[in-house]
Amino acid sequence: MFKIMRNKSKSRVSTYYSLLLLWVIGSLFWYHYYYYYNNHNNYQSIGSSKSPHSIYDIHDTEFQLARQSQAVDPFIESDFKNNSVYIRFRELYNASKEVDKHSSVYDNIFKNHAVESVLASLDFSQRCDLYFRNIFAKNHNWAFNPNANFDIDFGRKFDDFSSKNAAKLKVLFDEASNNNNGDGTIENYEEKFAEFKKQVYQELKEDEIEQKVVDELAVFRLYNKCYVTNNDPVQKKRTEAFIAEQRALINGDSDLKSRVRLFKATMPEKLVINGDTLPNLDNRIYPWLSFDLPLYERWTGEIYHHVPNMREILGDRLQPPVIIDQAKYESSQSTAFFKRFKSECNGKGIVMSFADKHVDYAANLIRLLRALKNSLPIQIVYFDNLNDDSKRKIVTAARENFSYLPQSFEKVSPYLPKDYLDSTPNGLPKQEIWFVNAATSIDKHYRGKFSGYANKLLATLFNSFNEFMLVDADTALLHSPESFFQLQGYKDTGTFFFKDRAVLQKRDPNESKLFKRVAQSSVDKIMFDVDLMTNHTFHGDFFQDLYHQMESGVVLFNRQQHFNSILMVVHLNFLSIIRAKSWGDKELYWLGLAFNGDENYHFNKHGAAAIGEVTLPSDRKRPDGTLHHSKELCSPHPGHISEEDNHTLLWINSGFRYCHQADKVDYEKESRKGHKLKFLDGTAAAFKEYYYNPLRIKNAIVPPRGEELTFMYNESDEPLLGWSLDHDYCERYMWCAYSSIGGLTDKNTAKENTVEGTLITYSEKERAFFDYYGDIWIGME
Repeated sequence: MFKIMRNKSKSRVSTYYSLLLLWVIGSLFWYHYYYYYNNHNNYQSIGSSKSPHSIYDIHDTEFQLARQSQAVDPFIESDFKNNSVYIRFRELYNASKEVDKHSSVYDNIFKNHAVESVLASLDFSQRCDLYFRNIFAKNHNWAFNPNANFDIDFGRKFDDFSSKNAAKLKVLFDEASNNNNGDGTIENYEEKFAEFKKQVYQELKEDEIEQKVVDELAVFRLYNKCYVTNNDPVQKKRTEAFIAEQRALINGDSDLKSRVRLFKATMPEKLVINGDTLPNLDNRIYPWLSFDLPLYERWTGEIYHHVPNMREILGDRLQPPVIIDQAKYESSQSTAFFKRFKSECNGKGIVMSFADKHVDYAANLIRLLRALKNSLPIQIVYFDNLNDDSKRKIVTAARENFSYLPQSFEKVSPYLPKDYLDSTPNGLPKQEIWFVNAATSIDKHYRGKFSGYANKLLATLFNSFNEFMLVDADTALLHSPESFFQLQGYKDTGTFFFKDRAVLQKRDPNESKLFKRVAQSSVDKIMFDVDLMTNHTFHGDFFQDLYHQMESGVVLFNRQQHFNSILMVVHLNFLSIIRAKSWGDKELYWLGLAFNGDENYHFNKHGAAAIGEVTLPSDRKRPDGTLHHSKELCSPHPGHISEEDNHTLLWINSGFRYCHQADKVDYEKESRKGHKLKFLDGTAAAFKEYYYNPLRIKNAIVPPRGEELTFMYNESDEPLLGWSLDHDYCERYMWCAYSSIGGLTDKNTAKENTVEGTLITYSEKERAFFDYYGDIWIGME
């Protein structure tokens, strides 16, 4: 009996130890395949080692020696761009640049880690963590400085540079000037030497400034991608595929795989600790923010301290619903400000931004929107610069009964639906107006950064719509706002931009070269899947060294598709070296996308047109009395033709009054010029009446441009350029466009260089609508 029990006891012990052994093996298996493998086989966590040592304790010799003797990966290159793995991925992504400036943070990363170990070991979030730890390891107090100066100082710093490097500079100058004896006998030696020193100093400072711009753009671009939109499903899917592709390439090549070493964080990287997650850096990236939302005030006077839910407030089922995935929506304690804001934005609407002095233009536009049967809500974003009187004018224009229409309505009424006018005396539909004060969102120390046109940047950022049309106060739409969101270019890309007049006004070629140099680098692509600029951007007018590319009177955005890029648009406002090369806000929209690695933007294919009436051929003859081949249209108004039918006039600039500068014109002076507007009787009264009345639209001309962007010289007295500015009319705002340029270049051989543009003649029906909308805008009875 005892023997049997003893045998059973041995059996139980054996079973117990077998189960224990299996548990240990299982635990090791789990550790290897779930912890070790899920940390990508070669990744050692960057988190704190909770070391009992101090980096400042010079008597802790064991620790200091261990720190100094940290193993170095044998595959680290002194210049990481020479690394064969790096080169292979650069070729794979076609990510080469002529001048490939990169963020200095990468130099620090790849000084301590081999390229292949980083790419094979770290996923996207870990790369983000590594990048920002290296920023703060180098400078614990790093923060973006909105007041950074990008100018070159030739004061004391230049004097110090000259004195410290006097001998070296003299040798360089003597070599450059072939003064081999160094005896200073060349003519004006001291003067030329002084200029040489300034030139050397300027080149060095320009290189420093460019590097500073590169660093700031990279930090901003990566922070937003890493920590603001990192939960976006489209971005997550793409970055996961990007990382998987890199690992598959490395693991599928035995030579490459053999080079990969265990990723080990450096001591400085480990010492950067920021709670559970690194990305709680909003105050350092966005010091100009107050981190309060704007105040959203409805026309009723109701104030919202949060993003309004348009679908719920308006009871409008056509407004897209608010969609927040609560499982992915982190608490306010751990979520970046703009991540929360992005998740709360909703609906579709119109956005305007203007100051008190432009309120009459805005009121005219709102009345026009009523005539266009607009049903979208309108948010007017301002910066403490809109008083109560202006608000009353806007609400009155939007909400007062509007049933008494101009006589021109009779001509268009047969073409309008039966329900065009409300059955009640209200007439045209009332508009849903919101006032958004963005000043509450800006730290008081930086409010001066958003004066003037920069108000529009705040409107782009702080309106609460997911899809929005940004409209200038002096814009006159000629079709319903809803129809703009149906343009194919917008549906394809989530943006729609319009081109300015294609004027051959050249900018300094060094400006476009600068922009290319400071744009994202091949390492941005290889590390973080940030696309480089391509010909989609480089073939635009700006990079052809022309002064104007975009007209920003109407801008369409899908916020959810381009949220990071909108943040970049605003950020460019702080970089004076870039901002100064844009005419107001015009070029910052597409530049913000391009600098963000986001070239999914669309420009209307047509440049701006001249809108009005073609000059009578008899009023514009050649010196020999014959008529020109080209047609001329002179107008203060640019208009924008739809690319979808090459005919439809979508909108015009400068309101609907013929001359938007009518209040400033010296009519006696302009009426005596005599070479334009010959159909008027030449009196000051006739000019004044014409200037104050609505623009009457019969024609449009989109002028051509020669392929070489040069003057089209000819012997036929035909225009050399598609556009010319006539300073004599409408207070210097009259532009003349020509339907063709060039002509006979050799009368003997009949050789010519004529280039044709587009001349559009509008039908009676179209002209009737233009007249009606013009009368609504002006307020004519």
